[in-house]
Amino acid sequence: MKILFVSSSSGSRGGGELYLIYLGQELARRGHLVGLWCSQHWRMDELANSFSKFGEVLRSPYLNTYDRRLRCFGDAFPHFNKAYLSQWQNFQPDILHLNKQNLEDGLDLLALSKHLSVPCLATVHITQTQTSLGAVLGQLRDVIAKRALRRFHGSLVAISENRAQELTQFLLPLNSSVQKIVKIDNGVSIPETPERLAKRQATRSELALQPDEILILAVGRMEAQKQPLLFLQWANYLKQSIPSARFLWVGDGRLASVWDEWVMEHQAQDYIQRLGWQNDVTPFLAAADGFFHPAKFEGLPFALLEAMAWSLPCVITPSLADELKFSPGVCFIAADHQEFTGLEALMNHTARETVAIAGHELIKQRFSLESMVYKYENLYTSLTPAFPVL
Repeated sequence: MKILFVSSSSGSRGGGELYLIYLGQELARRGHLVGLWCSQHWRMDELANSFSKFGEVLRSPYLNTYDRRLRCFGDAFPHFNKAYLSQWQNFQPDILHLNKQNLEDGLDLLALSKHLSVPCLATVHITQTQTSLGAVLGQLRDVIAKRALRRFHGSLVAISENRAQELTQFLLPLNSSVQKIVKIDNGVSIPETPERLAKRQATRSELALQPDEILILAVGRMEAQKQPLLFLQWANYLKQSIPSARFLWVGDGRLASVWDEWVMEHQAQDYIQRLGWQNDVTPFLAAADGFFHPAKFEGLPFALLEAMAWSLPCVITPSLADELKFSPGVCFIAADHQEFTGLEALMNHTARETVAIAGHELIKQRFSLESMVYKYENLYTSLTPAFPVL
């Protein structure tokens, strides 16, 4: 089968881009031909370079919704772009798979897809409305997004159960005869024990970690949604009870300078460090003993799923726990106010092991890469019945 992914081109370093790489790479490994269409903007270079290792990449002068002066308002009456459509047609896909960061980006791509005579689907990662996020003119932006999504003729894919419920609620009333919302959970690779142990030994040596030191890790962009400053507060609180603890954030972003100033001001350089973006975070996951994911909200975060797959006890916020609706006991939940209620549970070694095992089991049961790809293959096949499952 020949699958063309169309990116709304919001960036190269988010969960949506990891999703394209993980899904595309595994589909290619299983014998499918995959392609990626994305913007020529330099911001997309990393994703394009990564994808080109296993699939064809098509670049275009497309502007992401947030690079436009009128944002999604220009999509209230989307214009027909023949050049984009010609690129899609020349690839000769059997399936067109659009990848959207949120409800309002890439609406023009949804509209354009109706001119391509192959089945289409669109994955929407973040389903919170602009109104709920307090965005400027949020209600009007939601109206535009809702109309475009309801007019889209293909299937809409949500990446978790709660995201599917939210998307369904947003689009009500739905016309079931022309539109269908499908839930396919994100999935990640699960390492074998020899790989985990080898990377752990090598990376802890590189980081000059002593055997008795506990490394707490976080991975993500330093943006307001991810709450990197809460990571610092959690670290500072935990350090008082676990003197041997060290803390590491992998990633960068607009809050990096504020984060660095906090570390300097609190003279915490000896135990809190930061690394920039890393293409492969698995060595750090292997080296770590715990994982902080202080984000306020998410879609279904690959960083958290991967930490659980690498058998790390994870700490999340109450708001994120409410969104993810994981079973009790698979993550620690720590408050984001000054008392940090719940964080003290991480100090208990037995509790850490119990949560790590429960989280790892959850990944094996629901969030493996193999499961995710299998479900997409079935969805593609259901849309193109002439192709048998490989």
